[in-house]
Amino acid sequence: MAGFSSHDDYMKQTTVDGRFYRADWNKNLLPTTNQAQGQWYSLAAGTGNPTIDATIGSSGSLTFNPLTDTTSYTAATTALNGNMSTTTFTDTTHSTGRFTVGQYLTGAGVAAGTQITALGTGTGQNNTGTYTINISQTVTSQTITGTAYPTWIQHGGSVSSGSVAGYKQILNASAYSAAATSAPCLLMLVDILGFYCVTTVSTTGDQTMTTSASLPRYTDGNGVRAFIVPSIVMAANTPNIRITYTSGVGSTGGSAVGRITPNVLPVGNTAAPVGSILYSGTAAGKYGPFLPMMAGDTGIKSIEAFNLASTYGATGVLNIVLCKPLFTLPITTIGVASERDFVNQLPSLPRVYDGACLTWLMYAGAAHPVNSSFYGHIDFGWS
Repeated sequence: MAGFSSHDDYMKQTTVDGRFYRADWNKNLLPTTNQAQGQWYSLAAGTGNPTIDATIGSSGSLTFNPLTDTTSYTAATTALNGNMSTTTFTDTTHSTGRFTVGQYLTGAGVAAGTQITALGTGTGQNNTGTYTINISQTVTSQTITGTAYPTWIQHGGSVSSGSVAGYKQILNASAYSAAATSAPCLLMLVDILGFYCVTTVSTTGDQTMTTSASLPRYTDGNGVRAFIVPSIVMAANTPNIRITYTSGVGSTGGSAVGRITPNVLPVGNTAAPVGSILYSGTAAGKYGPFLPMMAGDTGIKSIEAFNLASTYGATGVLNIVLCKPLFTLPITTIGVASERDFVNQLPSLPRVYDGACLTWLMYAGAAHPVNSSFYGHIDFGWS
């Protein structure tokens, strides 16, 4: 039997056998704009712990990028000339948070032990990360490289061994905020499976995806949903949005290609900021947080095409993110912790697969100020 066979088995494995992991997280909301009432946002775009996600939006257009919690990317930037103990340099390739305080650097002219001691306060997704080096040295020119650290909530690593598949589950969770007007709101924990990056937002009609790479988890597509977030601030336009997708195996009639966003098409929000879910809201043509599917579909296995009915302006980057929702956690009152006990209170014990990329989506029940802080924890156990 997968998972814990009984309450006694749960107690033994998490206490006697030590199969338990606690993850604490502390995230701020988006750093550039207030969170509007009635809209959804991805906390992965906020500062804190884990750091700002810099993976979504970092690849070529129309290609599926599967993600695991060990996925890393190499960043590179050219440092300014001069004394590097007092000189800052700018990452012109990736977002704020791509590098990490204490990270060691390599490259021509970098002294052994050189590391980053301070992150700048740049905002937005691209061309804004500013960093300070702690060792005094004079250089003429150099390229500094670094590998991104995981930007997802840790869950204790892999629990599988050889041919034996471990079964990890969420036991408890909490969330708390004392920031002004941070309540009410709703948090949803999701496992990010991968994303398609759309860099051409001035094109109307279907843009066909160029790869059919498999999902890294939930490979049959059942329960997998899609949402869209910008990684560059969008223009002041409101186009209709449509996707063509392959449904999950458990859908009516089984997995089928050519499924299309039905009924009233989602309408993109004007000047949508980085980290906002593009079409979320409470007016006509607004959804939250996921794109609607055709009747009878149990999930999305892959995206085949993306369609804008009208242009979204000359520049911008949209990301169609595939994820598996795990649970929701409402925060009803400022300064009062919200808690879920999945063993006794709500015995659902959501499963977390090896490699899961865990992050929060948030529904703003009130207008939340820039950088409002949230804290919480998640307990994991496995058999």
